[in-house]
Amino acid sequence: MRSFVRRAAVLLACAMASCRAPAPLDARPLTLSATVADSVVTTRVAPGARLHRVVNTTLPWRAFVLEVDLSCSRLHALKGGATAVGRTTTSQLLAALPAAMGAVGAINADFFLFAPPGVPTNLHVERGTMLAGPGPKPVVFTDARRVRIDTVVVDGRLTMAGLDLRLASWNRPTPSSAGIVDAHWGVPLDSLTRRHTWRLDPVAGRGARKVGSMATLNGRYIVRTAAPADTLVFGDTLLVHLPPPPRTGAAATALRAGDTVRVRLGLATARGPVRVADAVGGRPMVLVDSAITGDVDTEGNAGFRNLNPRSAIGFNRARTRAWLAVIDGRQPGYSMGMTLRQVAELMQSLGATHALNLDGGGSSALVLRSGADTVVRVVNRPSDQTERPVGNALAVLSRCTGA
Repeated sequence: MRSFVRRAAVLLACAMASCRAPAPLDARPLTLSATVADSVVTTRVAPGARLHRVVNTTLPWRAFVLEVDLSCSRLHALKGGATAVGRTTTSQLLAALPAAMGAVGAINADFFLFAPPGVPTNLHVERGTMLAGPGPKPVVFTDARRVRIDTVVVDGRLTMAGLDLRLASWNRPTPSSAGIVDAHWGVPLDSLTRRHTWRLDPVAGRGARKVGSMATLNGRYIVRTAAPADTLVFGDTLLVHLPPPPRTGAAATALRAGDTVRVRLGLATARGPVRVADAVGGRPMVLVDSAITGDVDTEGNAGFRNLNPRSAIGFNRARTRAWLAVIDGRQPGYSMGMTLRQVAELMQSLGATHALNLDGGGSSALVLRSGADTVVRVVNRPSDQTERPVGNALAVLSRCTGA
């Protein structure tokens, strides 16, 4: 009776604080069908997190899976700098986190550009700050309630009397669409995009500009003629880039130096606006509602779909459990890697209903960190023999305590 009363009190306190009582991982070892793997070795790495070493000796392949209880852990995007540019190893990104954040592990995340170096090909939001805007592929992100995988778009407007301009991009400039670039982008605008830009200086005064904490921006700005040096943005200044005049229409060309405009920026899915705390991209979705997607047979070229080192992330239907998986490859006799379809099958066998493929090849790395120790270790064997600097990563931060 006392234990029941104690448990009821804990649940009531959690309800009043809008939190959930921790649900520790099942202590039983993970068991997989013999058609999937020959052996599984499971070790506890932290409260609410355990590592599975999964081996298939026939194909052969070796996978390392960090299973996480999301009821007392959260996912955190890592870039390693204040802009979208730059490459850092997953180990360095994890080691740089303060011990108080409770970092447990990290996996490499999105595909990235080599020029400019390290720019993620899709959305990167870190602690509510937008570094790189969304592309057309899916992203994994956390909002105020839980983790989600979805396609995200920019939901933005630039307005003043007689003008209501839709902004289709934010920190992902293209000459064919109207959008905003801020100081977090860090990439000089190309000559084609720069031909149709205006500089926006924030209006002085209290309450003139408000930056949200969940990838949102709302503020008033003075329109200035962009100077030749305005290819990068600094401080609170913005650049608005417009399509060439024939596509822009009369409304967009109504901008004049000295105008005061309001800029509102946010993110949305097909179901409406979302407030994003952290986000990274990948491609393709390999599982949706427990079913293997057709994208595993059509995404990219045949070489991309075939055997490769892989990284992936999956979730159960309730979004209370996550699996961060790395499969080694390109190492004959040890691990040849997986096809996209095999990645989907592995995530199914682990218990995932939704799963996203991340950057693979030499980028694939799963790293762990114990307690307050800032020294991290790579648990897999990257195909480059050494860990490759990547565009971004996704870390697990634990809030669990106890055994």
